[in-house]
Amino acid sequence: MGSYGFRRYEHERDEKDVCELCWKNALPGGRPFPLIPEAGAVSFGRVVTGPFAKYARDFFYVVNELSSGELVGYLTGAEGGPVKTKEGELPWMLWRDRVAQQIAEDEFGEISSRLWIPAWRFVEGVKLLYTISLGPRAMQFLLHAKRSHEQEMPEMPPCPEFHFQVAKGHRGRGIGGKLIDYFLRQLTAKKFKEIGAQVTVCEGQTPLAHYARMTVRGAKLWRIYDRRETAMYTADEKRAWALGPVVENVTLVAEKKRLLAFVRSDC
Repeated sequence: MGSYGFRRYEHERDEKDVCELCWKNALPGGRPFPLIPEAGAVSFGRVVTGPFAKYARDFFYVVNELSSGELVGYLTGAEGGPVKTKEGELPWMLWRDRVAQQIAEDEFGEISSRLWIPAWRFVEGVKLLYTISLGPRAMQFLLHAKRSHEQEMPEMPPCPEFHFQVAKGHRGRGIGGKLIDYFLRQLTAKKFKEIGAQVTVCEGQTPLAHYARMTVRGAKLWRIYDRRETAMYTADEKRAWALGPVVENVTLVAEKKRLLAFVRSDC
């Protein structure tokens, strides 16, 4: 597409760049995520994108600027159906969150009281030093994520879902729409009538009204399926980063045909 190339994700080649882009865009509005500093950007990105990188690569795409080779966008997606495990079938979102939690513990150590005992095991001690090096607020964030993740993550119906990021300076050129279009075209089964997406919104950056305003031929594109406030940020952080008083995680659902018409009109 013009000066951009689209292709499938290649783990060895793309993981670091995808993780860093994920970290840079993790705040609402697409700003660097300061609770995990840049030193932990790859670890943070693995937690977010790792379940897809390991188990849903058929729906993982990246975008490179052709002249520089820079990775400037990606999309991760999944069909969203139940996953077969040793425990039996688990809903996709529950399974995804459990995998993400395991990746977090692999990266940062087990986020529990044992995190504070370096002698528990050498590997855990090394992870502890790494986590401490990210700063006390990073440790508080990780502990909060472990304790409150399930309560703060909204539910999603059993339908395909996607998550994408486009680097600042490359937005408004149809990259996101092209990624979503390609993802939707891979979902050929007629049973997929709805598509879900989870977003983080706040009045100071990207408000929920931003999604509510999106329409296709006079009809609203998204409907709110579930929304939950997060206590991840302190009042001082909300003021410093202009997030507004309330930050919410929201699940949005759209009709597949309507979303396809929307992104194609935007490409």
